[in-house]
Amino acid sequence: MPSSDILNPTATWDENIQDSMCPNYGFPRKRTGTQLRKKAVGGTPWSRETANTGHSFNFSWIGRSYACVQRLKWYYEQYEDGFFTVVDHDADGREYVGHFTSEVIPVETGNGMWDVQNVTFDEIPIVPMHKYPSNWDHDAITFYVSNDYLDQKVATSGTWAKTARNFQGLDMTTLDNTGNAGEWAQFEYRGYGFKLYLLQGPEFGNVQILLDSVVVATVDCYNAAELGPQMALMQEDVSLDFHRVKAVALGTKNAAASAANVSWCWLEVMR
Repeated sequence: MPSSDILNPTATWDENIQDSMCPNYGFPRKRTGTQLRKKAVGGTPWSRETANTGHSFNFSWIGRSYACVQRLKWYYEQYEDGFFTVVDHDADGREYVGHFTSEVIPVETGNGMWDVQNVTFDEIPIVPMHKYPSNWDHDAITFYVSNDYLDQKVATSGTWAKTARNFQGLDMTTLDNTGNAGEWAQFEYRGYGFKLYLLQGPEFGNVQILLDSVVVATVDCYNAAELGPQMALMQEDVSLDFHRVKAVALGTKNAAASAANVSWCWLEVMR
């Protein structure tokens, strides 16, 4: 597939072109404007995602070989209506799928030396990726039940109650359901994969997890001991787009469980 056609598959020297295809300058990630931000007079700020576009980069190749600039021109022309992969070898090899949106214009600066500057690469949403981002410590952000102004950010259907908790010194707010079958909690985000955290313990039951209306897992949240927030599901192979993660109470439980409760803790999202 086109995403596996990688402009710079390695950071090392390419004998075929007597050069490296890695840019001299690029990869400071700029997120294309995706949010509407508002603030009522005397009120709290809020934002809403309005577009599913991703990151944008300006690349430059300085003092490069003729074969290098010809390959750049080929990628620009070949994928004007498609997509390919570039790799940030200085940041854990994270890959981005998109295409050049500005023309590759080489300028000869010396004997056999060329500069290509300010070429814009934009990520394209929805398309499959050769390698999905997975550096959760570096690239992920966490969405809690409420923001810092106590505005609830998770949508619900049925009877869900916010509960302030402290588990092993960690203050948190969970969104709790007593196991009413079919009632759900849902969060919409813009990004790639996610990790969903639910409470697990002796009074918790079964929950069905959906991504974009498709069932991806059924999780038994029962445990003989109170575990607190646990990662119920990690889904990494998710393309850039708007996504909805939904947890549906099934009203069923492990035979050893004392109840079929479901408690949503937070959602961690890859950006």
